[in-house]
Amino acid sequence: MSYMPSDFHPILLVLGQAEDLMVLANALEKFSEQGGQMDLNDEGVQSTDTRVELREQEPDGGEKLGLWPKSSGSMELAWHLPVGYARIFSDEVANLSASDDPAGSTTLECDVLGEVRVKVSIGEWEETYLTDDVR
Repeated sequence: MSYMPSDFHPILLVLGQAEDLMVLANALEKFSEQGGQMDLNDEGVQSTDTRVELREQEPDGGEKLGLWPKSSGSMELAWHLPVGYARIFSDEVANLSASDDPAGSTTLECDVLGEVRVKVSIGEWEETYLTDDVR
């Protein structure tokens, strides 16, 4: 998992094999059941440079939904999600992980202008790209 800031289309890129993606799917499912706050890194989603905190947010709450940097230039992100969205996102990632297709991806977003989109990908990158030596 790595945050890729951009002036136009910032993304949180999550790459991995099926078992790696299931770690994300399981964390989102757990969040959908318990709500509150959760750190994806503490749930086993691996990253060398990015931290993502899930925060329960009602759809009509005061803050914008979606994934946002905690501060300008920060690699720490806050993902404001209703628990229902987390359940949907968990299912999307689990379905991608379980697919027989050799490669694929899904984009997780709350349809809020300017939010950081989460791109989850399997089989679309060479294995060596997943190591720190290449990045």
